[in-house]
Amino acid sequence: MKGIFGSQTIHLSEVDSTNNYAAKLVSDGLCQNGAVILADFQTKGKGQRGNHWLSKKGKNILMSVVHHPDDLPVCEQIKFNWGVSLAIISFLQDFGIEAQVKWPNDIFVHNNKIAGLLIENQLTGYFVSSSIFGIGLNVNQIDHNLKGVTSMRKEKNATFCLKSIIPRLVEKLNYFIFCEFNWLKEQYESKLYRKDKDAPFEDADGLFVGKILGVNKDGSLKLSRGNKIKEYGTKEITFRIDL
Repeated sequence: MKGIFGSQTIHLSEVDSTNNYAAKLVSDGLCQNGAVILADFQTKGKGQRGNHWLSKKGKNILMSVVHHPDDLPVCEQIKFNWGVSLAIISFLQDFGIEAQVKWPNDIFVHNNKIAGLLIENQLTGYFVSSSIFGIGLNVNQIDHNLKGVTSMRKEKNATFCLKSIIPRLVEKLNYFIFCEFNWLKEQYESKLYRKDKDAPFEDADGLFVGKILGVNKDGSLKLSRGNKIKEYGTKEITFRIDL
């Protein structure tokens, strides 16, 4: 079923995390399939690997989307990561901002992060029973405490109306989330940051230079390292773009 995202919208002035709030709604049976939870400010915004998403109040898109997929096997749950990534990239492209995915789920413009996503799935047996798509997208914030961060305003020297642009992002989700698995994989790979280029990485053995080749069907990274092809899960390797 297409067009479900945005069927219900909940707008909060402040919350610890939109993903936490959405998870409680799902647990209590208080939200529709496709519900969008928006916040002006998060006190404990969640990022990948336990990191926090820092954002000034009312400046950026802080959003979680609830989805109850129909019979999606656990082995294909990575498609949500691909679909949300591509939705954000397509959304930014509409505003003349060319973006890529820094594996697995940071959205980069040139060498700077503009967005991040956190997908949290609940599994029942061999299927995904519910999923929460957490999105943090820098829109109008121009002063960041961290290096290597950008925003739509920085890139286009313009201020954007959040109320006007959020429906466009939701529309992108309504398209990409329902695309075919192998097509999403192919498109995601085509948008990988530093793909086919030498880049610094770090794993349990230390620093090394490798080259991203693509991803596997479980979302793990395929990397050439010397004359070998290595495969890594999300917690097994770090992309050292700071070097």
